[in-house]
Amino acid sequence: MWKSQSPTKLIFVLSCLCLCGCFSIKPTYTKEKIAESIIQLCKEEYNVEPKVELLGETVWIYLGLPRLITKDAQFDREVLESMNKVMMASSRVLLSMKPRPQFMAVVASDIQEFGIDYTIITWIPDIVKFQLELISRDEFSRRNIIKIKENPNALNDTQGLHIEKKEIHMPDFLAEQIAQRIQTKFSLDPDFKDYFQVEKIEVVFEKETFKIRADIKTKESPQPQPKDILKEMLKIAAYVIKEYEFKDFLLLEVENAGTGEKLLLSRSRIKELLKQPAFYK
Repeated sequence: MWKSQSPTKLIFVLSCLCLCGCFSIKPTYTKEKIAESIIQLCKEEYNVEPKVELLGETVWIYLGLPRLITKDAQFDREVLESMNKVMMASSRVLLSMKPRPQFMAVVASDIQEFGIDYTIITWIPDIVKFQLELISRDEFSRRNIIKIKENPNALNDTQGLHIEKKEIHMPDFLAEQIAQRIQTKFSLDPDFKDYFQVEKIEVVFEKETFKIRADIKTKESPQPQPKDILKEMLKIAAYVIKEYEFKDFLLLEVENAGTGEKLLLSRSRIKELLKQPAFYK
């Protein structure tokens, strides 16, 4: 029914437009009035009224829209602009607070035509790092979790009641980011996409262990595939864990059903691998 666009391209359009110039603001808003402040700013400056809820350290922002996609199955430019405005106003509020919540989840839903949810989840300190040029635009886009799915329950839901809202915790955020990076690497990267077929990627955090379950097969090709699937998944997971300085885990388990291979590494072993230049090759 509709065509999903590259997550990297979508978040690049939104994040680079909405976050410019919103960092250097004196503390103005309080955590107790965060929902009220975001709604008021959106109404005053953009005539948009999202639904906002703070759950623990996560701000959920919902925007019910007439449609998300055009008749030619592309994302509606007006939709992107509406999301851009809401993200801009929300970022301005969040970046002016101290202490700040940890996560922002923005959901735009098609509530009249097809019933589609488009979700972007951001770790708020990453916005600060982007503004300070500590991470690149591409890296910032890769750090945002993007989910696009059909959901008939979205139809006629102006309040966002069909959205399963919960507090987002760092281990689960990192697990989703690792899964998204693996999907993008093997599906879109020019050095990978012609050699591999991604059937399934699942990453969960449980019992102090990151568990990566994948089904990635090698395509038939006149040339041998140039990459080790298990090692590439391990490199992605180790990179994410290192970049976020996450230490509250004991093990990393990587399994590819496509080849039957499996690895189990301790946190200390991952730390050792990251010190080796050959690990990145």
